[in-house]
Amino acid sequence: MRRKRGGYGMQESYAGYGLTAGRAKALLNECREGKYVDLVQEAARQAEPRIAEWIVSSIMEGKSFDRMAVKWELGEAEMMPCCRNSFYAYRKFTLAILDDMLAGKEVGQDGQL
Repeated sequence: MRRKRGGYGMQESYAGYGLTAGRAKALLNECREGKYVDLVQEAARQAEPRIAEWIVSSIMEGKSFDRMAVKWELGEAEMMPCCRNSFYAYRKFTLAILDDMLAGKEVGQDGQL
C-alpha cells in the first residue's frame, strides 16, 4: 500500500514502496541513460517538492547524498533541508511514483494512487 507524502517510512525497504530492488535498479539505470527526465522531475515534486532538485540529481546523475554534501560544505551549493535518511526515503518514494507513472497508474498530488 502506497503511503502518503509525509507518512513515508524512513527505514522502508523498496518492497515497502511496492518495488523490488531489481526493479529499482533497472529504473535507476534507465534514468541514468537519459530516459524519463520529465517524469522523474514530476515524481520528485510529488514525493517532496522541497528537495526535488536533489532527488533528480541523484536519480539522473547518480549523485549520492554524501557527494552532494561536500559541495554544501565547500559553499558551492545550497544545503538540502533534510537529513540523509529522509533523502533516501524520498528517493525510494520517487522511484515508486515513477514506476506507477510508467505503468499508467494515476498518482494524485498527495502521492496516492
